[in-house]
Amino acid sequence: MQVSFKQMFMRKLISAAIATSLFSILYAWFGPDPFGDKARFYSLSDRLHEAIGYTMIYMMYAAPAIYIYGVITSVISELISRAATSHQWLRLVISAILHIAFGLILLYISLLAAVLFFMADTLLVLFRKKSYTIKYTLASLLLPLTIWLACLAYIHIMG
Repeated sequence: MQVSFKQMFMRKLISAAIATSLFSILYAWFGPDPFGDKARFYSLSDRLHEAIGYTMIYMMYAAPAIYIYGVITSVISELISRAATSHQWLRLVISAILHIAFGLILLYISLLAAVLFFMADTLLVLFRKKSYTIKYTLASLLLPLTIWLACLAYIHIMG
């Protein structure tokens, strides 16, 4: 079953919202300290406090890149895989390879975002059988926005 371009694009925007949120949280928690000061974290609560602050910062920079570059390259990947074969499993492999190739632009940082984007998109294809609406797609934008505002509120309250 061939999905329309509009449905595919809305799915990609939803995937971008999921990938932006997951990337910002995971990279803030597991990524390197941007200031190189490993001695600052004395306890789990200190690390959590720093990770929440980094989540907000990473999201400000990652969101535009994922929404612009990620969506465009993911659409290109899907169109190429559709044109290459009609076998679903082979499309998935071709799309995965293209996502990884496009994700290598900034090495492991963008590769993590590309893998998360691909996983979110694949899971939406597998488990979401209803068509996407504009309201549903616009509502997905609230996920990264809510996380960003929650981090901002935490930083202002906790200092």
